[in-house]
Amino acid sequence: MISMEAVIFTIAVCIVAAVGSPIEDGKWDPYKYGDTGKYIPTDEGKYIHVPNPYIHIDNPYDGGYGPYSHDYEPYVGEATVDRYQHVLTPPDDALPYYKDGYYRNNGIKIIRQKHNYEEDKYDFDFETENKIRAEEKAYIKNPNTEDEGIASSGFYEYIGPDGFLYRVDYTADENGFRPVQRRIETPYSGKWVLKKVN
Repeated sequence: MISMEAVIFTIAVCIVAAVGSPIEDGKWDPYKYGDTGKYIPTDEGKYIHVPNPYIHIDNPYDGGYGPYSHDYEPYVGEATVDRYQHVLTPPDDALPYYKDGYYRNNGIKIIRQKHNYEEDKYDFDFETENKIRAEEKAYIKNPNTEDEGIASSGFYEYIGPDGFLYRVDYTADENGFRPVQRRIETPYSGKWVLKKVN
């Protein structure tokens, strides 16, 4: 027969087993943490990486109107854009020097003429009534040597059929003939204007 003490002891053991270990009091326990007192890490709370890479979806948001469609044709401007260019208009008044019969009926008079000729130099100038002018000055360069020659400079000018005055300034010497041409407006010349070309 079981004694009463044995029954009480068995009940006490069951109660202790049911309640478990005493509540953690925060003190260092050498049996729980080791004899050295160092922290023994555990996996509790450790970050575990779950591989879940980004997956690209080839169907982006289209706003409900379908995907963007690129137009490979470049933009072409309207064909009605006005274009202009500079055009020389004829003179307002007829150029008297090119009227039919002007030279035949009148002849051309020289209204001014001068000249000077010396042994080692010369100069002259003249002007006609139809606005032809010329002037030249020259001298002998390197006289009495094998490089002796004439060096000259001057100009000539006239009014062309378009009413512009054409002038040529020149120098002539051992380096050749070197002209510089200019076109100058006159009261007879036409004017440059912008004209629509389309």
